[in-house]
Amino acid sequence: MFSYETSGQLMKKGKEIRREFIEFFTSRGHTFVPSAPVVPVGDPTLLFVNAGMNQFKDVFLGTGRREYSRAVNSQKCIRVSGKHNDLEDVGKDSKHHTFFEMLGNWSFGDYGKREAITWAWELLTEVWKLPKNRLYATVYSQDEEAAQIWQNETDIGGDRIFSYGNIFNFWEMGEVGPCGPCSEIHFDTSQKPAGVKGARDEFNGINGESPLTPFVEIWNLVFIQNERLANGELIDLPNKHVDTGMGFERICAVLQNKLSNYDTDLFWPLIEALQDISGKEYERKKLGEGLHMAFRVVADHARMLTFALADGAVPSNEGRGYVVRRILRRASRYGRDLGMKEPFIHRLVGTVVDLMGEFYPEIVGRAQHVAQVIKAEEEGFGATLDRGLELFGEVAQKTLAAGRVTIGGEDAFRLYDTFGFPFDLTVLMAREKGLKVDEEGFRTGMENRQKKSRAEGKFAAVSAATRWAGKLPEGAESRFEGYETLTVEARVIGADECSIVLDRTPFYPEGGGQVADIGAISGKDFSFTVNNVQRTGSVIVHEGAFTEGGPDRAVKGTSATACVGAERRLSTARNHTATHLLHRALLAELGESSTQAGSLVGPDYLRFDFHHYEKLQDELILGLERRVNAEIRADRPVKWTEEDYEKAIRMGAMALFTDKYEKRVRVVEVEGFSRELCGGTHVRSTGRIGAFVVTGEAGVAAGIRRIEALTGEKAVEYLLGRSHALAEVERSYAIPAAELPARIDSLLAEQKSLSRELARARQESLRGQMDELLAGVQELPGGIKVLSRNVPEADLDSLKNVGDSFREKAGRGAALFATVADGKILFVCVVTDDLVKEGRLKAGDLVGRVARLAGGGGGGKPHLATAGGRDLGKLDQALAAFAGFVEEAAAG
Repeated sequence: MFSYETSGQLMKKGKEIRREFIEFFTSRGHTFVPSAPVVPVGDPTLLFVNAGMNQFKDVFLGTGRREYSRAVNSQKCIRVSGKHNDLEDVGKDSKHHTFFEMLGNWSFGDYGKREAITWAWELLTEVWKLPKNRLYATVYSQDEEAAQIWQNETDIGGDRIFSYGNIFNFWEMGEVGPCGPCSEIHFDTSQKPAGVKGARDEFNGINGESPLTPFVEIWNLVFIQNERLANGELIDLPNKHVDTGMGFERICAVLQNKLSNYDTDLFWPLIEALQDISGKEYERKKLGEGLHMAFRVVADHARMLTFALADGAVPSNEGRGYVVRRILRRASRYGRDLGMKEPFIHRLVGTVVDLMGEFYPEIVGRAQHVAQVIKAEEEGFGATLDRGLELFGEVAQKTLAAGRVTIGGEDAFRLYDTFGFPFDLTVLMAREKGLKVDEEGFRTGMENRQKKSRAEGKFAAVSAATRWAGKLPEGAESRFEGYETLTVEARVIGADECSIVLDRTPFYPEGGGQVADIGAISGKDFSFTVNNVQRTGSVIVHEGAFTEGGPDRAVKGTSATACVGAERRLSTARNHTATHLLHRALLAELGESSTQAGSLVGPDYLRFDFHHYEKLQDELILGLERRVNAEIRADRPVKWTEEDYEKAIRMGAMALFTDKYEKRVRVVEVEGFSRELCGGTHVRSTGRIGAFVVTGEAGVAAGIRRIEALTGEKAVEYLLGRSHALAEVERSYAIPAAELPARIDSLLAEQKSLSRELARARQESLRGQMDELLAGVQELPGGIKVLSRNVPEADLDSLKNVGDSFREKAGRGAALFATVADGKILFVCVVTDDLVKEGRLKAGDLVGRVARLAGGGGGGKPHLATAGGRDLGKLDQALAAFAGFVEEAAAG
């Protein structure tokens, strides 16, 4: 610890700093907006939310708006991919993280640079009392306005205002999207102030390359006034906005007089927990090395994993799931530096929850699920980690011994393909030994194995409906009125050959897991069939085709009647209300951690994904069905109201933390049973659902189970069909339904026993025929005996047993046995041990050549190998060719 000489300023806790920031701006007319989930909602261009402005992107683009023009929040952010990727810096310095909080304030076409700059200065120097001689501002080289405001309306001093170009002072969220010039505020953490000369040092000053620079960027004031298009063009936005972002971890370090974020109360409990778990000591020695590095990386990654998994990310081999898996495996590897060979990262989840659960309650309810997912991944990777590390060590040693500095791409790919080592983990380990890795060779290996490209920067696809965002005038809006009616009189806002936009509509746009309505839109001179509905910003786009007239008849201002298909809507509503009943039933049966992970609600069936780690037993599924059907028979009223978000949560409404909610939300309540935030359509009472039956249950990802079910008429048809099929079995076999499971088990056990006896009998019979088979052996030069035979009605095990008998009795030779089973040829090739030792014959090579003649392939060990063939007509030819293959190999 050291002091900035801040006039006796008291040490502030992290939660106090967060609260003071929010209160400072709410007192200046800003609306507090809760953090969006780190898994983006409705934005396919991002793997993870990486800035506070992400949830306001539609406002900046002019495709959406809010009820407020000023906002403040603390946003959960993850930066591990694409343009903003801090992964490589984690642990090396004291201020970069994969997960961090972004304190931010925004103006949506309201105030501008003057307020943003002067308020920032006021908070830092008057409220938090930071010494002015340690603060510096940077501005964009072409932004004279911002420079003048700093010079004339604050007392920072002109010599502390530096200008930079695009790299440092023009902010862009991604390859495309809102952007603009920015002004950064930096703080000097030197023991003694470094002064202006030190701040300008190109290596160790502001924006210097040194990881040991004492200058820390604490706040970035971004003036959103441009948009970067896909072709690289920069255009002006309709309105100018302010988007600021202050690194919460960094400002906590500054205000707590710590040189490292890891020494603040945001991280130190995690470091202490790691010390207890590992028995190692966190040594504050050389930055970025040894155990010091391992402690930091694991602590950082534990936070990132907790929030990513709590917000709905699932480890997988593609997209954001692959990023999560990479981070987890990276943490596991660093755990080896701490001597941790058993799963341990999951044990840190509780500490993360203790530290941050008060402000982010979503991680409290998901803590058990998160820990289970992490533990399962640790166990899966841990089984191969040590062997992979051993292989890497061998490869690195071989590379160094050969005087090379680059590990081959083929070796890197083998680590990935065999041991699950992400490429960047191999690069990291290589760097620790002063080596590089052949990335191009690794990519070639990936392509050769036809591995799917790991998309880490951005997703490409966006809905075709977004093209309307640029066509419609500012303020265009479609009002959804489909909760109360299926028919609406409206006016056309716009139309083209395959879509129509109306000012009012009863059509539900696809969203929240519910499929879109279908139906028709008609006017005086046109008719349009709607087969899909999408929302983009504040407008709803009806997609389909004109059956009469065309867009020239459906011009702006034209009257139109929009009518939703009633049968499909009702069936979908039944299934949607049933998902609410099922969700509550699951929570009652399995506990509060079994929350929804996704859903698909359509007219034909419902699909419900939830967090759980074990297969549901039949008795539990039956219990769920009984509970849901009891609520259907109770015919409970279903009602929906609009409430303020905070009030709805206080009322006990369940929110999905993977969804984004506005200030006003819709609460759907099944009276006396469940209450959820939901924008979907529902029946008026549970009795309208009719019936509910589960048709399937399975795992779809680590810690995620899926239930598929039917309601209404489809549920009745399903149950009646099964009932009549069961009755037919009872009549045909005179077995009461209650006895069927036991009788079937008995019959299957009997069949299995008979199959084993039959196999034994066949094998004994074949062994008895061995002397007869050997009588037909052909002898090649060198005393090599060769035998090839078709053995009818045999199986693979029988052929192997015959092969073993040959090896015992033939003395010196090779044999090929074949049979036809299930419409394909099975081959077994054996070679006696003496020929194997001589290296003259290998069963795997021989059987592979034989199988290719019959349109197949195979291989195995030198003494015994198997193969298959698809062309039954080539069996005799393959058997006849065997002796020649043996003779050729023996001579070679």
